[in-house]
Amino acid sequence: NEIILSSLRKSGKAAVMASEEDESPVWISDDAPFVVVSDPLDGSRNIDASVPTGTIFGIYRRLVELDHLPVPEKAVLNSLQSGAKLIASGYALYSSATILCASFGSGTHGFTLDRSTGDFILTHPSIAVPRRGRIYSVNDARYFDWPEGLRRYVDDVRQGKGRNPNKYSARYICSLVADFHRTLLYGGVAMNPRDHLRLVYEGNPLSFLAEQAGGKGSDGKSRILSMQPVEIHQRLPLFLGSADDVEELESYGDVQQKVNPGYDI
Repeated sequence: NEIILSSLRKSGKAAVMASEEDESPVWISDDAPFVVVSDPLDGSRNIDASVPTGTIFGIYRRLVELDHLPVPEKAVLNSLQSGAKLIASGYALYSSATILCASFGSGTHGFTLDRSTGDFILTHPSIAVPRRGRIYSVNDARYFDWPEGLRRYVDDVRQGKGRNPNKYSARYICSLVADFHRTLLYGGVAMNPRDHLRLVYEGNPLSFLAEQAGGKGSDGKSRILSMQPVEIHQRLPLFLGSADDVEELESYGDVQQKVNPGYDI
């Protein structure tokens, strides 16, 4: 978080940075053109186990019409833009390779770090998530806490009784960037049905990438990028992946887990 903020200050390009790690957005410059939202270290609880982690970010244009407002107010309102107004988003995945996946509104592209030169090389141009996959990614240890619609969906796809006659496999890392990256490449759906993930820092940037790759981002009922955030740390269920898989999941109706029996992971 400190490294990203320091880099943005030095760049001269960021007016404000909103981070999952900060209670309020940080105003950086009155003249810079862009607004940056970030989850600096996704999957941080996995670090001690050497499980992949990542960084998620989204970029908006500064709303110049808000310049007359007090700094705290304009910092928040600039950061609460709808995901439909994103001009770019991306993530870095720290794993067996360091990968930067980004979209500037013309497709989703993956770059791999060449450690010998320090350059990111375009290795995955114009990523296209398959219309349908054969993998679902979710913590299904929570199966008995799920609503009936989500249980039916998972029961159907893993038995080959869904719209796809193939039986689905489960893959779950519990690192959102890692689970989403696999889903982007191989298709299927990555999800957290609880009000757990943050719309501003995770839902919007990853949904932008999914849509630019031909996929979908949903809260189980509605398109993520059509939502208007009302709080900086607003949480929601999140379903990302292949367009046909996400649409099929939505058709089951009751897929959002609104009751938390008490667990915090």
